[in-house]
Amino acid sequence: MERAAALAHALRLLARRAMSEARLKEKLLPRFAPEEVEEALERLRAMGYLDDRAFAETYVATRARYGPVKLRRLLLAQGVGEEIVEAVLPQEEDVLQAALKVLRRYPRRGDKAKAVRFLKGRGFPLGVALEAYRLVKEEEEG
Repeated sequence: MERAAALAHALRLLARRAMSEARLKEKLLPRFAPEEVEEALERLRAMGYLDDRAFAETYVATRARYGPVKLRRLLLAQGVGEEIVEAVLPQEEDVLQAALKVLRRYPRRGDKAKAVRFLKGRGFPLGVALEAYRLVKEEEEG
């Protein structure tokens, strides 16, 4: 009976919000025995409801306003493994395009220091932030 309860609770949690396997396990362990939690996780994986790679891809896609540095930190905090994080982070050209998109919406982009600091705070590498600033200034001037 408890095994079914662990699975039912896990399904309710996943219905509210997608989460990594580690995060779901963390939420289940205080309420259920470790064997029950493992069985529930195994069943969820078999049913296709628990997939860290799919979770990470969706997580990255819905947070396009952040750069790879911040995305890496957020995904690791969600309990996603390092290999999956590396596989789903945006490639260099995509990172520059994302930085350009974010900077174009930034109201104080006339001040280079503030604009670059803003992009760095969003998790973009310094080189990408500087390049994005240069390209946006060229667009505005030309």
